[in-house]
Amino acid sequence: MPSAPVRVLVTGASGYLGRQLLRCLPRHWHTWAGYHSLPLAPDPRLTPLALDLADGDAVRGVMEAIRPHVVLHLAISRQPASFDSIIVQGSAAIAAAAAAVDARLIHLSTDIVLDGTAASYDERAAPCAEPLPGQPDPLSGHGRAKARAEQAVGALHPNPVIVRTSLIYGFTPLDHSTSWLVEGLRRGETVTLFTDQIRCPVFVDDLAASLVELAGLAFTGVLNLAGPVAISRYEFGLLLCQALGLDPSGIRPEPTPDGFAAPRRLVLADGLARSLLATLRRSPVEICRPPGARL
Repeated sequence: MPSAPVRVLVTGASGYLGRQLLRCLPRHWHTWAGYHSLPLAPDPRLTPLALDLADGDAVRGVMEAIRPHVVLHLAISRQPASFDSIIVQGSAAIAAAAAAVDARLIHLSTDIVLDGTAASYDERAAPCAEPLPGQPDPLSGHGRAKARAEQAVGALHPNPVIVRTSLIYGFTPLDHSTSWLVEGLRRGETVTLFTDQIRCPVFVDDLAASLVELAGLAFTGVLNLAGPVAISRYEFGLLLCQALGLDPSGIRPEPTPDGFAAPRRLVLADGLARSLLATLRRSPVEICRPPGARL
């Protein structure tokens, strides 16, 4: 990492993880905060930057103008219609443009690029292969797009960092999935959570701090940055209710229905991250304490 000023470009800066990460960045870094449809609140530490990842020429122009030392590529899309243009082609454009200006690239990926058939996955695990013609795809549309994005980033940048994480959650504000759970329970609805979908949820503050620390290291390659405990979606929902003081009786535990395109067991081994980083990633049991007892 060069001496000050460090130039950093964050894509997806107005997203859930992006907003938390901006709060963690060292104040002496010069940070360009990229967003698409959701502008950022004014902040004297940041230079806001409207950026459409589907526009490859715009991505190249921004990268050449800024010439960042580090690119933290966090941008995502929740809309299936833009999975290819934003997640796949947008990541490819970021990777190629970052390589052209010799920028360190940290690309945020996900555990759902894996097929869920192994007991656990370390960094040697490859994204799930494309299905054969006529065969069902074990990944969701989002997972398949992120798998293709990983492959594009690896092909277009000589030394990327590909970070695989899991369910990202937090309380101030609530993350998207927790908001869905809370809103359903408060409306008196029955909320189904799967008992056989196993993930490693990671607290947003811990993930953001880990990414900032990683930005200052020389490590390249794949790195698992998830929570330290594997837990079912149902068990995790109960812990969230405990943290938020909600009655969990409206949660219905069920196995994943047949034909549901989602890997079942996604346990990310994090030994490499623990050896590299000083930042602790706490378990949901530590984070989801009852109101008044939370860390």
